[in-house]
Amino acid sequence: MEKLTHWKKLQNPLYLGSYDFQPSEERIVTVKDVKREMVKGQEGTEEHTIVYFTDNYKPMIMNATNSKMLTKLAESPYVEKWIGTSFKLVVVKIKAFGEFMDALRIKSEKVVKLLPELVLDSPNFVKVKEAIKSGKFTIEQVESKYKLSNEVKEAINE
Repeated sequence: MEKLTHWKKLQNPLYLGSYDFQPSEERIVTVKDVKREMVKGQEGTEEHTIVYFTDNYKPMIMNATNSKMLTKLAESPYVEKWIGTSFKLVVVKIKAFGEFMDALRIKSEKVVKLLPELVLDSPNFVKVKEAIKSGKFTIEQVESKYKLSNEVKEAINE
């Protein structure tokens, strides 16, 4: 299949959009962080909720529809609880501003990603323990990347 380039992609936007997807493409992503940021648009600068992904994708500006769906999938309205949630992103046709257009949407099915297990005294364990002690990472952020046994959790906190 021929790879197609949407004209909006040539403008090199900073945020993920429907134009970043090939026809019928779906992407599985995992939330790394959620922030409020000022975003410059065609009509000035506005504050928006931005979701960052653990995967190598651009961040995504959240609208109300996608925020409600992520709340459902994460089983929490609190953005801190969204971290580590995996889901599928798809492009759908919607009617907005009197015309039909492509929009990025979160599918209503939760995706369970199998996380690698963090092994006691492994090189990654040592790095994780140092990162938590230094305050660079929280245990919640680590749990979004690794499966942690109770033994490993206790050893991290020692």
